[in-house]
Amino acid sequence: MKYSIAGLITWYTTRRRPSRARKTPSGFKLDYHDVEFPSRSSENIHLKGWLIPASKPVGVIVLCHGHGGSRRGMLRKAIMLNRYHFTTLLFDFRASGASGGRFRSLGMGETDDVLGAVDFLKQNPQTNSLQIAGIGQSMGGAALIRAAARSSEIKAVVAEAVYARLEPVLKRRVKFMVGPFVNPVMRSCLRHGEKKFGRGILNIDPVDDIGLISPRPVLLIQDNLDFVCPRSEANRLYEAAQEPKERWVVPRARHTRAFSVAPREYERRVTGFLARSLCVEIEAK
Repeated sequence: MKYSIAGLITWYTTRRRPSRARKTPSGFKLDYHDVEFPSRSSENIHLKGWLIPASKPVGVIVLCHGHGGSRRGMLRKAIMLNRYHFTTLLFDFRASGASGGRFRSLGMGETDDVLGAVDFLKQNPQTNSLQIAGIGQSMGGAALIRAAARSSEIKAVVAEAVYARLEPVLKRRVKFMVGPFVNPVMRSCLRHGEKKFGRGILNIDPVDDIGLISPRPVLLIQDNLDFVCPRSEANRLYEAAQEPKERWVVPRARHTRAFSVAPREYERRVTGFLARSLCVEIEAK
């Protein structure tokens, strides 16, 4: 069983993915601080990231990368937000980039990582007076939604390419690998996951949490060519969200590629949403 297909899939999906950021904010003429803070979990996991302060900041945005990624994948968005005087916190989720932790957990433990980021911002003298919002993509968006449902300190959420329920997304991926054997392999994967994490990973369902964010606003971004989290998932998530909520469907965008496909429209929509949500005035520098 140790070397079964299900065991290999579980290992590959949750294994530690260390990496070193070759590009830093200083390469884009931005001042920044290397920061380290604990996840809110009881596992003594420390997370590493960058705090990029803005001049005359109007708020602070937590940027949450997707599964298999790291903070460096969110750097372009941080540069864009800095032009509008938003301070940003980019960090590596557990077992990713330079952060600690033995396993990635598809959004379960990563929810505690987002909450740890919020705790850090509220304790940091540079940011403790600023309103907090978050931008997350894929797994990072799922963790952000679940964290916002648990912390009123997160005043607004922008989530792109997020699944409503984890099980159908996992099942599609496993089916791509094993075809007609998907059901028994899927059941075995879930047993492996439960043994590794001590609880069922199918409890990671943002559709059950997103309604709890109201009356704080949510913007959901759906990439129209997304085969990882298709429109059916986005529809369920949007229907479960309560007002105030907004939705943007991005033509020709694949999974988490809205900013690459439509950078000017992304900038206009996201910065406008954040300004309205935090009740601040913005102007690009």
